[in-house]
Amino acid sequence: MSTPTPRYGLTLVLVLGATLGLACQSTPTDSPSPSSSGAPSKTASSSPAPEAARAAPNLAVETFNAGKFDLSAHRGKVVVVNFWATWCPPCVAEMPGFDATYRRLKGDGLEIVGLSVDQEGPKVVREFLAKRQISYPIGMADSTTAARFGIGNSIPYTVFIDRRGNIRDTVTGGINEGIFERKVKKLLQEPAS
Repeated sequence: MSTPTPRYGLTLVLVLGATLGLACQSTPTDSPSPSSSGAPSKTASSSPAPEAARAAPNLAVETFNAGKFDLSAHRGKVVVVNFWATWCPPCVAEMPGFDATYRRLKGDGLEIVGLSVDQEGPKVVREFLAKRQISYPIGMADSTTAARFGIGNSIPYTVFIDRRGNIRDTVTGGINEGIFERKVKKLLQEPAS
């Protein structure tokens, strides 16, 4: 059996995840930071403690609705990177809450970018966006970007990056608006340096 090329790597991961029942989780879940609660995580992904934070990888992507998004240009802001797909019900369900939070907190230093992993390409995503009011930037993820962010085999997958450019939390599965906003506000309260 030959090794899949990087272009097909994400497809293989998502197909295997779907086969095992892990892709596109159907119930909202939260992954509390180990430093904030002694409760076990409800998701397959564990959240790194602040002292275990790692620098976010480089990200520069052309978006459908906001021009080029370059993560390095947003240093000093809290950035949320959300991997999603048009065919994933939990992904679609969490988008209005993300957008409402983005509209409320953008002036306080919040930035969100949604990265579609749709294998059908940009046309499907453009059609999806034409039917919805999403104000935060939306682009496409390739398998390299997904791997650098540690997406694993389930979506939605959300990465929370602090003002210093470090990944502070990850959540696999849908997030309701209240939990999402609390996570964002906690990071917004921290100083940039």
